[in-house]
Amino acid sequence: METSPQPSGATVASASTPALSQLPVQQKITRGHSCILCQQRKVKCDRQKPCSNCIRAHAECIPSQPSAPRRRRRKLSELDVAARLRKYEHLLRVNGIKIEDDGVAAASGGSGAEDVEESTSSRQDNASGQTANSGSESQPLHSMTGPHKHRGSRPGAGQLFSKHGQSRYIENTIWENLNNELQDPKDVIQASSEEDDNFDNPAYPEPSSLLLGHTYMNLNSFHPQPVTIFRLWQLFLTNVNPLVKLFHAPSVQEMILEATSDMNNIPKPTEALMFVIYLLAIGSLKDDECEAMFNEPRAVLISRYSHAAQQALINTKFLKSLNLTSLQAFVLFLLASRRNYDAHSFWVLTGSATRIGQRLGIHRDGSSYSLSPFDTEMRRRVWWQIVFLDGFAAKLSGAGFPAWLAKFDTKLPLNVSDSDLTPDMIETPPEREGATEMLFCCIRYEVAQAIRKANTYSQRGNTQWDMAISAQVIAEKDKTIDELEAKLQSKYLKYCDPSIPLHLLATFIARSVICTMRLMAHHPRQYPDKGASMSQKEKDMVFDNSLKMLEYDAMAHSNKLVQRYLWHIHVHFQLDAFIYLLSELRYREPSDLVTKAWEQIEMAYDYRSDMLMETKSSLYYALGNLVLKAWAKREETAGDSGQSPYQVTPPRFISLLRSQRQKEPQRSIERLGDIENPFRNMSHSPVVSYVRQKPPDHIPQQAQPLPMPPPQENWLNADFALDNSMPDITPMDWEYWQTLLDGDLPAYTGANHTVYGQNWG
Repeated sequence: METSPQPSGATVASASTPALSQLPVQQKITRGHSCILCQQRKVKCDRQKPCSNCIRAHAECIPSQPSAPRRRRRKLSELDVAARLRKYEHLLRVNGIKIEDDGVAAASGGSGAEDVEESTSSRQDNASGQTANSGSESQPLHSMTGPHKHRGSRPGAGQLFSKHGQSRYIENTIWENLNNELQDPKDVIQASSEEDDNFDNPAYPEPSSLLLGHTYMNLNSFHPQPVTIFRLWQLFLTNVNPLVKLFHAPSVQEMILEATSDMNNIPKPTEALMFVIYLLAIGSLKDDECEAMFNEPRAVLISRYSHAAQQALINTKFLKSLNLTSLQAFVLFLLASRRNYDAHSFWVLTGSATRIGQRLGIHRDGSSYSLSPFDTEMRRRVWWQIVFLDGFAAKLSGAGFPAWLAKFDTKLPLNVSDSDLTPDMIETPPEREGATEMLFCCIRYEVAQAIRKANTYSQRGNTQWDMAISAQVIAEKDKTIDELEAKLQSKYLKYCDPSIPLHLLATFIARSVICTMRLMAHHPRQYPDKGASMSQKEKDMVFDNSLKMLEYDAMAHSNKLVQRYLWHIHVHFQLDAFIYLLSELRYREPSDLVTKAWEQIEMAYDYRSDMLMETKSSLYYALGNLVLKAWAKREETAGDSGQSPYQVTPPRFISLLRSQRQKEPQRSIERLGDIENPFRNMSHSPVVSYVRQKPPDHIPQQAQPLPMPPPQENWLNADFALDNSMPDITPMDWEYWQTLLDGDLPAYTGANHTVYGQNWG
């Protein structure tokens, strides 16, 4: 644990607190003198030894350690200024910028930088007529004091300062106008660095405590043995990293090797990243797998490492850290916690990640600044993961389209493997054609980019994906989907090998994304009449897509090749498709397609037993009611027809749902809170079947993933590809959910069907 000498200062005296007035003159009363117990209990400490609170609690009174004193900045000498000025003149010359006519201004106003520092601004104002050399100095530099035209909030108008792996992006005229007053560019970084506690007020807790806590804690005892650390690292590389690709795995492996050689001196950002890696690795295992590998229950290890990861982030002071590794750890922590936080809190946390990312400037593409190709690529990966996470959180919390989503210019990460990247590379590697380690992520990025480009923003922030339905709007959506489908097929999927787990999952995803987009483009609730004007052909298309979603969900759960990714697959379930199927089944006549739909509904309950067993969930209870209404229609139709092929026997999940309603016949569905993220508490422990058992390599018929079908055919679909984070593909309709919970959801009807509505509460 960090220690520091007791600070000295003036006496703090008060008439109402005579005990404080008796302190020696050389002492200074600060937050650091409160005892540890009072800080933990968040009560006022009288700072006696022992204090009155500890006496009453019969506890040992241990004073806390104050923060380390801030290091004073060394005053620059004339030699330092001259050396830095020469360095800047050299950089200007090698980038083709003449400085002979501006020597006086450069000498009087230039800010300079140390050899390890860089100060850059956007190239857009003077990109023409300049040449670029290879290496880390390949991008032209502007003088920090030179005039900039059109400054303000336009993209690319700000300045990026980087030093020792830290960075800060300035896009504010107040800071830019103070350039001449800055003694050194590092003032911009140091002013808000984690090393600078100038704004720490003893009367207020550390800002990070508003989100995660405030007390520093030594975490050495929470690390497992080195052999276990490397086992967890390998699990992460196998089960998690292919679906995330947030960092350069070889570089992180070197960091872990160095950390395990001296566990008492692990850099704080590295330690935070290590604990999050432990957490995600354990989270990717099933209960029995974890018990067999580590001889401890999965729940125990999840609790241990989640608390340690949270504390490690607190130790890094992540809210004001300018270190990219700290942000990577925070983003991975959010990824691990998305199922366990309520939707509103999670949205606030992802918003914090967005703001931190903007502060580091990763919402601006590094190719516009003199950043190395390696740093540029890592920043892209982090930013796009934030885009997905914040979209996921916004959807669950019912938030609107975020305005910042239209304003960043960070390019998509390259389709390259980690072996193509090195920290000291001076040229951007050529993008590979076909499947790489980035296959999964690149498909998701392509989808997000296509939707982002297709979106048109109104003053209300709406996009073409949530505009009032019309033939023109539907045609535009279908065109966007067709173009994306062709691009995914030609760029990625034709190179996939179905015997490779990641390739197989990526194929599932591409099909799922396209089919999800088609479903949402034609969803009945977008119509003013809620689908009454839909043609039967369009209704059949939506029904067919919904059915295929459930088929792919069942296939993903049952196919043994992708079991390592079940932690990701199990999170996402297409509720829209599930509800639409059930609503349609309440009036469709018996057919082979209807029988097939009921088989998929049965499998959905089989693989997601929480939908049966979480009896306190209002959403699950409402879905169960809808299932029973649809099944009653099936029994009624089968009895009326008298046709033996459609004689039905209630499956086990129907019997269980009916049994639950008999125990609670008058249950009132009032709570709305648990529909925000209905699957947040779902573990992916071994599935307990309440329907029937299937072999682990069971593949539902007519759900073969390869090859990619031609564009005119519908794709099999599941939502685990989208991560529920595509901007407004499936906008959260709270009126729709409230109607569902109230038990008054009518069927989607068309011109050829009779409108019917049943109270199924």
